[in-house]
Amino acid sequence: MKIDIVYLWVDDTDKKWRAEKDKWLQTIKGTHPVYSDAAIDARWRDNGELMYSLRSVDKFAPWVNHIYIVTGFGHIPKWLNTKHPKITIVSHKDIMPPDSLPTFNATAIEMCIPNIKGLSEHFLLMNDDMFFNRALPPSFFFDSYGRARVLYSAHSNRSTNIGRWMSRVDEYTQTLILSAKYIEDIFGQSVYKYRPSHGIDPYIKSSWIECRNHPMLNHQIDAQIRNKFRTNNEVQRWIFNLYDLINNRAVFQHSRAKKFSHHKISDFIYNTIFAFQIRKSPVCCTDTATSRSALQNCPTFCINDSRDTDQYILRDNAQFMAERFPEKSQFEK
Repeated sequence: MKIDIVYLWVDDTDKKWRAEKDKWLQTIKGTHPVYSDAAIDARWRDNGELMYSLRSVDKFAPWVNHIYIVTGFGHIPKWLNTKHPKITIVSHKDIMPPDSLPTFNATAIEMCIPNIKGLSEHFLLMNDDMFFNRALPPSFFFDSYGRARVLYSAHSNRSTNIGRWMSRVDEYTQTLILSAKYIEDIFGQSVYKYRPSHGIDPYIKSSWIECRNHPMLNHQIDAQIRNKFRTNNEVQRWIFNLYDLINNRAVFQHSRAKKFSHHKISDFIYNTIFAFQIRKSPVCCTDTATSRSALQNCPTFCINDSRDTDQYILRDNAQFMAERFPEKSQFEK
């Protein structure tokens, strides 16, 4: 089967883009329930990850059919060879309704990914900070029946009282709960226990479109596409994996991501408790200086930029990526 990759990317150094973002944030402040982390620098910060992520694709996943890089404001990485036959730059305006632009909301952009012209039926969605760490076959992401192989972890401290549960969790988890609630409303089946394991996610385009257009869901998605910034009243793309699970188009595999951050004690406790589940898991790391040994065996990993990521961590991350993927890829000028 043909399998494409889709990335979202933004040039956070563009002064015009920054001015536009700040203007819209000030305009809607107080009128929409903006996610507390919706406009922090880490949401868009570029530390060179996309170039190294593409190097990992070139090295370890040569079977990838095509790569689409979704971006707005005319942003194109200076080092990217846009004439390469496997690379296509996709503008926000090519896939999103005019009244939703400009947007600074990755969740809104993601909802429109199936509108990409030429996108294959099977595709992977990667953040630019996600990497192949060794040669992986297509069967790592899709089985022989074309079903998506979805990695998940389990929610802790769940409650049958959805309102009470949502009131005590972070905003990202709230959006996951809302996604599961829609699936329960549509199919009458509970899928609240599942939580995405942060990694490279497989999707089926026709199934995504079918779910997105469901009469019990399309109004929700149409509304959130027009949110300039993330809110806690949105569904995550996780909903499409859950939809596939219910319809036997996905195989769910339990796989907690190993944690490595500057919270070393809590990370150690977490990784010890869930040692069995994370033994073959993708690695989610922030401070690569403390987790390089763990990166030796994992199939994929993510260098997760967050509110806590400082200039020293950014420097270490950049150094690690340069050491791990030193060879220039065919996608560079």
